[in-house]
Amino acid sequence: MTLDMVTDVGEGSGDEEFESTLSNLRTLHLSRLTSYKRLLERAQASSAAQAYALQAELSILKGRLQSGSHNQSEQDSGEICVCGGRKVKGYWSGYDGDIVDDEGTGLAGALNGDGKGTFSEKEVKKAIRRLGREARMRLIGLILDSLLPGDIPLQILLLQKYLKSSFDIVGSLAPDLALRIFRHLSVTEVVKAGLVSKKWFALSRHPALWRWHCLRLTANDPIPVKAPAKPEGWYPLYRSLHHRESNFANGLPQSIKFLNGHTNFCTTLLLRGKRLISGSYDETIRFWDIETGEMKKCLQVKKPVSCFDFLAEEEVFVVGFHDVGRVHLFSSVTFTPLQQLAGHLNGIRAVALSSRNLVSAGADKALVCWDWRAGTKIVRFGQQTTVNIGVQLIGSPNAEEGERVVSVTIDGIVRVFSIKRREMISQFKLSELGSSDPLLSAKLWNVGAAPSNMLQWFAAKGTQMTCATKSIILHLQWTEDEGKPMIESGVISPAGNNTGMFSPTTTCSRTVSSLAKSTSSVATPATRQSLSVFVPATATRPRHSLGSPISSHPTGPLTSLRAGTPLSPISSGAIGAEGFSIRFGRAAILTAPPKLIALVETPDVAVGAVDPRKRRVVTATRFSSRAGADRRILISTHVDKDQAAADLARGDGEDLDGSTVDEDDSRFDNLKRSSSPASVVNIDTNIIPLGGAWAALAHAGGDLSKAKGLLGTLPSKFAGLAVPEKNPMSMQLSHEEVVVGCADGTIYVMNFVGHEYQKERASLREIGDFNDGEEDEGSDSSSA
Repeated sequence: MTLDMVTDVGEGSGDEEFESTLSNLRTLHLSRLTSYKRLLERAQASSAAQAYALQAELSILKGRLQSGSHNQSEQDSGEICVCGGRKVKGYWSGYDGDIVDDEGTGLAGALNGDGKGTFSEKEVKKAIRRLGREARMRLIGLILDSLLPGDIPLQILLLQKYLKSSFDIVGSLAPDLALRIFRHLSVTEVVKAGLVSKKWFALSRHPALWRWHCLRLTANDPIPVKAPAKPEGWYPLYRSLHHRESNFANGLPQSIKFLNGHTNFCTTLLLRGKRLISGSYDETIRFWDIETGEMKKCLQVKKPVSCFDFLAEEEVFVVGFHDVGRVHLFSSVTFTPLQQLAGHLNGIRAVALSSRNLVSAGADKALVCWDWRAGTKIVRFGQQTTVNIGVQLIGSPNAEEGERVVSVTIDGIVRVFSIKRREMISQFKLSELGSSDPLLSAKLWNVGAAPSNMLQWFAAKGTQMTCATKSIILHLQWTEDEGKPMIESGVISPAGNNTGMFSPTTTCSRTVSSLAKSTSSVATPATRQSLSVFVPATATRPRHSLGSPISSHPTGPLTSLRAGTPLSPISSGAIGAEGFSIRFGRAAILTAPPKLIALVETPDVAVGAVDPRKRRVVTATRFSSRAGADRRILISTHVDKDQAAADLARGDGEDLDGSTVDEDDSRFDNLKRSSSPASVVNIDTNIIPLGGAWAALAHAGGDLSKAKGLLGTLPSKFAGLAVPEKNPMSMQLSHEEVVVGCADGTIYVMNFVGHEYQKERASLREIGDFNDGEEDEGSDSSSA
């Protein structure tokens, strides 16, 4: 037999056996390597756990050595780890004894109860909740193992009931339907619902939901909310808006900026968007940009300014002087005088300007109505009982009726005059508005009585009107016509006698103003005919003004008053100061007394302003120089009784983090007291003083230049805001700012956007005690 023959026999069988042997050997080695690897990993984990335990023990010993004054019970009290575990007897885990905290017993003690076979369900629940997840599962297993055979079907039914109750109905719906359901929840309820499950959390953060809440929250803002760059930005935007409203509710301005320039009493202010116009006894009118604090223009008028009004679309403003019985009409484009109208025997106290008429109230107790385009007097209404504190121009839905004048005197009498008929058409006393309500009659009977209950300031907007004495603020509403709502432009402006308000516009004919033009209000007419000059349709002329954005006029007929008079474009509807139309009520019926819708009780106040859209009032006491004088600025937001009760029931009074917007219990006590069947008017007493940035700068102390929220620099020789030199002489209020003009000429702007200052929150321990008390009451009531 040759070698070749030997090697050819069984050629394939030798290789197969060798490969199978190698495969078995490889499998054996791999299994052993895997077991060794796992053993090493376990050893490493055990070593790490032991090292961690030693470190924990070492830190405990060090703590005991450093705090020798603490007793053993304080050291062994349970601490909570960031992961939710509890430190017991000095150890983070591995303790098998019964867990006992400072204020309760362990599970064994809770089950033992009083030793007579009864135990407290509340204590058992608290003890079980303190157990870890594994301990709870072990406890459930022990309970199931200990059940009798007859108890098992009952436990199965109970578990099936819990399983059915945990079925997520909302999460199983289509996103559109789920969002519709979430829209019916308050913001606080939406935030709490996001903690239920991941699906609910995704729904609670959906951009469409927070867009809807942003639009709802800014429905009464004069400027539409600006959409964020990305849809995800709606939720942060709502948080910012919520902080703004919460800051107003709690009286917490976040920043203060000073505008320095006037050297005497700042008697009147007009806030229009981010542009401010101020008048002073230093014989100047100044135009400001409150965002930058820059003064755009200083106009020398050579007489102490007492009041003014501004007409946006015509680019004209009227000025009344303190000791001269005439009013001056200026162009806000060229700042040149257009008219000088003399008709009073003494100084001017209030003015109101519309697209056609001008009315002035003088210290001689007379009202004079003018055709300001022609410079002629229309009618003079003779001496009133006392000096007028404010005047208002209100249009009529009937073009033949023309505009009407509403005047309010300091003795609390409201008179309505028809300019076209040249007669008084109605007269009402504020003290008689509560004749049908004994409670209101007791509060209003001396309104207007000299010397301590005369009216201090006045503001008006559309069909709403606000009058204030030293002790009460009255919110009034004229009865509205049943016709179509008029469109107007919301522009903030001050009132005569140091007040602030919005002014209206119209969509009717050129001579009719559908809504009120308040004292020193800003009116925006829709259209008007040419007075003398017709410009071809191809001619256009741009105009530039501090009062409005730079724009070009559309083609069409234009008008001219005289050289330097600005032109007004033809438009199809009233456009607001920021370029959008605003609806605000209907034409008022002035032959019936106004309805008293709210009454705010205040301390001894002297000046104020109102935001009728937000139904918000800011007012200030007189900063006298006597010792112990009350020097405060106060703010109040009116809420209807029905709305407040609904918010209270739904929990809308809570902040996004669970704290209340207004934690003062007096708010709810006042709600209950004012909601009695006998009272038909909301009586508010929850007027709160300003804190935040104003309180930080109120009194001299420390380095005020480093106070939180101060923008820019302090005025020279600044000694605080709550001093006689900073006595508020005029105020303005918008949806974001409060502007105050002082006796020394200083103007400061308080902005409420931000969260530098926050209301003090209740501590977690106080909240826990409060919740425990509620649980005790609930258990007692259930047992009873």
